[in-house]
Amino acid sequence: MLSVVFMILYIPGTYLASYLFERFGLRGTILAANTLNVAGSVLRFASIGTDSTANNGGYALLLIGQGMCGLVQPIFVNAAALIAATWFALEQRDLATVIASMANPIGTGVGQILPAMLVSEEGSGMSLLLLIQFIISGSILMLAYFFFSDKPPTPPSYTETLRYSHRVADQSEIIQDGGPFSWTQISSLLKNRNFIKLAFGFSIGLAYFNSLATVLGQQVNILGYTDNDAGIFGALILGFGLIGCAIVGPIMDATHRYKTILKTFSIMTFVTVLALCGSLRPDNHMALLIIFSILGFFVLPLLPLSFECMVECTYPVSEEVTNGIMLSMGNILSIGITFAWQSLIEKTRRYRGIYVSYNFLQAGIFVVCGFFILSFNGDYNRLNAEKAYREVSDRNRTDSSNNPTIIPKLSSNSEKIQEA
Repeated sequence: MLSVVFMILYIPGTYLASYLFERFGLRGTILAANTLNVAGSVLRFASIGTDSTANNGGYALLLIGQGMCGLVQPIFVNAAALIAATWFALEQRDLATVIASMANPIGTGVGQILPAMLVSEEGSGMSLLLLIQFIISGSILMLAYFFFSDKPPTPPSYTETLRYSHRVADQSEIIQDGGPFSWTQISSLLKNRNFIKLAFGFSIGLAYFNSLATVLGQQVNILGYTDNDAGIFGALILGFGLIGCAIVGPIMDATHRYKTILKTFSIMTFVTVLALCGSLRPDNHMALLIIFSILGFFVLPLLPLSFECMVECTYPVSEEVTNGIMLSMGNILSIGITFAWQSLIEKTRRYRGIYVSYNFLQAGIFVVCGFFILSFNGDYNRLNAEKAYREVSDRNRTDSSNNPTIIPKLSSNSEKIQEA
């Protein structure tokens, strides 16, 4: 229940995040989220006695504290693309999105390592773990209070200039006038077929990754591997995933070929998942080390790639709205897939070959995921707006007259950024 709380609260947390970002901006929202995080950490620490056993009513305190932390989780996760767009210019934006979106997997990895290091099977060390969590969350709150600003002195890009001045670009059919998740924004997204394709493809892929992280130990235990082996496999997924992101980020910034990179990495992930299904057998440790490393390298960069594709094809809808919807869908699907995967593993109980139900589930998930992602062909609306503005600015600078700068307008005849 304690782990599922985060998935259940993701939808209300996403709406809360969008409202707070709209109402109080980046700084106010991040400070509010960190404050609730600290409060939740205090309740979780208070639920444990000095002997690492629960106090009277300890489970209720633990559940409430977990719920408070789970409610604000979407604020941090959904803010990746928004922070990148608010603070970084076009040439830096993609790399910033990659770095910000990787904070969540890194935190997840640390959250898996610390309990294994500090808490014994009998439960001793739990108080120390919860105290460390409180200290970390409190330190982050102080850092955010003293060093985190709402926005830079001047907008880093043309599209952010429009956001700051609350103007609506002439090329847009979307008027952001209803606050978070206004009907105008929602209806425009529902009419956008490419948004629907990418949202389903991404959410299915995210659900697979979340479910794999949850059942990995159970999955390899029935094959004769230990919990330490499962920890190593998980660490390899995270470590090589960060390497993949470090490579993909600069490529995204240099080429802006998000769709091509996204589809390439999706195909390679599907191939790797098939290889994983064939390698999940006893006494195959080295092969699994290699397969999990390759899987991490290709699957983690799908997160920032999907963020950029989604923001581009839905612009000027707010980044936190589109990303929040995708991540909410992924967390909803994660609950069902996790329970289904666990049920299939429990029914198998021991190695019965590679043609088993949980392998069919893995392969089937990525067949459906790949169908949606490979059919995605959204336009680069934000890049087109930036390009059109720069072209007009360049013409105005070379014009000897004193005519004022004209805000560019994208029409059906305008040149658009397309991939070969």
